[in-house]
Amino acid sequence: KKRAGRQFAATASKRRARLEGDCRRSPDTRVPLGMRAAESVITLVHRGRSHVAAGAATAGELVQQARTAFALGPDADIRLLHKGRQLAPDAPLIGLDGKVMVMSASAASIADLNAARADPTLRGFDNEDRIAAIRKSEAEALQPAALAEGKSKVWRSAQDPRYRFSRIEAVGWQNFGTRPGTSTPHQFAARELLDKMATDPGVVVCVRARELVVGTLGEMDPIDDRLKLSLQQQGGDLLGYNTNHGMRIDMKLRTDDLVGFMPYPALAETLLHELCHNWVGPHNKLFWTLFAQMRVEYLHEHFRLAASGVLIDGQTTAALAGIRADCENPKAIAAAVLRGIAQEVGLPMAHELEEAVLEHLALVQRESGGALAGRVLGGGVPPGQAAPAAEISAL
Repeated sequence: KKRAGRQFAATASKRRARLEGDCRRSPDTRVPLGMRAAESVITLVHRGRSHVAAGAATAGELVQQARTAFALGPDADIRLLHKGRQLAPDAPLIGLDGKVMVMSASAASIADLNAARADPTLRGFDNEDRIAAIRKSEAEALQPAALAEGKSKVWRSAQDPRYRFSRIEAVGWQNFGTRPGTSTPHQFAARELLDKMATDPGVVVCVRARELVVGTLGEMDPIDDRLKLSLQQQGGDLLGYNTNHGMRIDMKLRTDDLVGFMPYPALAETLLHELCHNWVGPHNKLFWTLFAQMRVEYLHEHFRLAASGVLIDGQTTAALAGIRADCENPKAIAAAVLRGIAQEVGLPMAHELEEAVLEHLALVQRESGGALAGRVLGGGVPPGQAAPAAEISAL
């Protein structure tokens, strides 16, 4: 059996070798040259008609064939497109096959198109820009000059161009003021309140003096703010917080029942408190000293503007800020600052800071030209008159 198997395998091998030799020697098994390298076929297509091009070496020769095959005039402008790309006249056709789109336009049609008038109902980009500029100028002419310059409609003034709150952000994800049956102010009113605080002349003075730049002045979410909820669980209340030394300051604007906003004097005082955290983190004596100095500058700026005769819609800025009683004179300023410190951290801290408050108020008085500075419109002390020293007594 083993011998018979080996003989069968040898016979099959010889038969296979003989068949392969016959195939190599047979002329019928040779592959024609045209089958080895098939010629490319280019089909010109023009407005539903087609023509198979032959013997063309460049795109320019294809153009001539298209002009003849589709009876295009000698003045016709012909363009060839292959797979979305235009063929240059001198482009070689090596490896090019398939359909080639023929685009043509007569010289007369091109002349008619260039001479035709534009459709008045269609506007170009230049026309759109011109109309937009006209509408913008008309809108600016209708609003007060202060608003056209980006100033606050409350104070008629703007933030410092360098030291400022870069962004104003109100809570817009709670749909305040849009639900039926609710009386809570809309987010637009919250944004106006934040803008009022950012452009408050007293706040602007404090921010400019310390060269502060705050990324965002935002509204604290009165419903879902996690820090506020955590402090409420401990029996406290959160009026605002400063993130990353001025990257963002969030303020509690709305009352607990969401019916209205917190009193503006309390909001302005809280904002100065949070601005102090740009420099000092813990609530130590250094922090409260800085806070007292900023309160002195805030109240004194409104006092100076009132003494200068600055009125907005018949009211002083101190009246608009709700602090007219605290800005009547330097003595009232010192008393208001120390009273606020006593309410925040107790009477002992107020006594410790009394001397620093009086010294800083005297310094601010000297820098602004005295207590009577600004009684002449435009600021300054009347010519020939010395600035009287401010008499300040403690609480």
